Amino acid sequence: MIAKPPDHWDDEVDVLVLGFGGAGAAAAIEAAERGATALVIERFNGGGATRLSGGIYYAGGGTDLQKAAGYDDTPEQMYEYLQQETGGEAVADEVLREFADRSVENFEWLKARGVQFPPQGFAPIKTSYPSDETTLYYSGNEKSARYCENVTPAPRGHRPIGHGLTGSEIFEPLREAARGAGVRVRYRTKATRLIADAAGRVIGAEIESLSRSLAVVAVQRLLYYAATYVGAALPSALRLFKSLLERWEKAFSKSQCIRARGGVVISTGGFIYHQEWCDRHLPQYRGTMRLGTIGDDGSGIQLGIDAGAGLRKMNRGTAWMFINPPQSLTKGILVDREGIRVTNEELYGASLGEAIAEHHAGRAVLLLDRRIFEQTRNEIFHDRKAIFQSLTALINLYINRVRADSVRELEAKTGMPKGALERAVSRYNDGVERGDDEMGKASDCLQRIETPPYYAVDADIDNWKFLSPSISLGGLDVDGQSGRVLREDGTPIPGLYAAGRAAAGVASQHYVSGLSVADGIFSGRIAGRSASGFGE
Repeated sequence: MIAKPPDHWDDEVDVLVLGFGGAGAAAAIEAAERGATALVIERFNGGGATRLSGGIYYAGGGTDLQKAAGYDDTPEQMYEYLQQETGGEAVADEVLREFADRSVENFEWLKARGVQFPPQGFAPIKTSYPSDETTLYYSGNEKSARYCENVTPAPRGHRPIGHGLTGSEIFEPLREAARGAGVRVRYRTKATRLIADAAGRVIGAEIESLSRSLAVVAVQRLLYYAATYVGAALPSALRLFKSLLERWEKAFSKSQCIRARGGVVISTGGFIYHQEWCDRHLPQYRGTMRLGTIGDDGSGIQLGIDAGAGLRKMNRGTAWMFINPPQSLTKGILVDREGIRVTNEELYGASLGEAIAEHHAGRAVLLLDRRIFEQTRNEIFHDRKAIFQSLTALINLYINRVRADSVRELEAKTGMPKGALERAVSRYNDGVERGDDEMGKASDCLQRIETPPYYAVDADIDNWKFLSPSISLGGLDVDGQSGRVLREDGTPIPGLYAAGRAAAGVASQHYVSGLSVADGIFSGRIAGRSASGFGE
């Protein structure tokens, strides 16, 4: 429920930002650099999903890294590719154009605030995540046949230099940039209600600040980790630790009211940790591993709903089923439990996961023969891969599969209808002979499946031996050019803005690596700029 103005304000700023992840940091920095006073309310220690699981930034249109690698990318080419990915349904056409047109500018903005993207280590071979020495790679479907028929493919996955997952290499410089710009951050604080005046304009928020006692903070931190990491896998654990966390915070917090003269920006993340909402809006991804933090519990989205906001794309999510690397696995075929081919196996992991979840009841197997099995094994032991990539591949080869001496026997072991898998293999092999795969798989991924024994890797979307991390993509309905939150009738709510995964944005229809972080910077800067303008 939205609150009325209090008799006394405990603090007053120009722009109040709720949530200190990538989008929140961008909003606060943008507002502060335009002369506004900015205060960020952060429930935990900052960073959100950007810091935890980010590390890739989607940029194009002619970045310095692209040019150094010999690619003459343009905003128009980037726009045309993203039109194919989003189907024109994520955001308004003019917003997607602005996202592409301003991509280089936003990339340079990020670099100017300390994020390091040296032009070194280009990976021309598609992979789920690049090596530590790589700062540019193909992070989406740019090279896949149906995406590059009329659009010149270009690598747009930009990775800051660092070890492993490099989300902290993006967020920590933003934290420092915010401090340098004069942004105040109140950690271990959350917003509980928005405050509106008699005319319906959002003018602030009620907040609860946790006690600074070391013991109180330590317990909150422990419950945060338990809810985030144990709750990622187990719904019962999520409910338990989430409840304990909320009760602990309530018991040791003090309420205050903060006035925002320019506006309030909601940038609290998505709702993948809101079990009831996931069951309602994303049942097709039930059983996947949540990716993010317990802060992605939809609380910011709920604040918008309480203020009368509309929602968009709440039924859109993503789950990543990466079979590459090793690249040899793309020579297999992905079929559902009826023996029907799912999609082009060389597509980006989110495309594979979506195809399985949305169109094949979440059930699939990856069929290999002995030649592909041996090629994959050799690739694991001879090529340098991240440990999580090699470990996943080894589990799939030796644990997460069934083996048979014939396709017919494998068909029976996987419970498929009689003759279904044999027909799928025959049809695929015919395409290989013609050099024309019906799913558009590239020629270097085509290889006849004909050498026994045969293997069926379990690629069910909820199989914990082959993890499919998932996030929510929908959120508050916003005007993408101003960041203003919209009511269900499309009119703006004065004084209220949203950015990042709390809002429906560029990444809300389909997902490729780095698009959410890039959308967070793009939408965060827009919201911060609008809120600092002191008007609608």
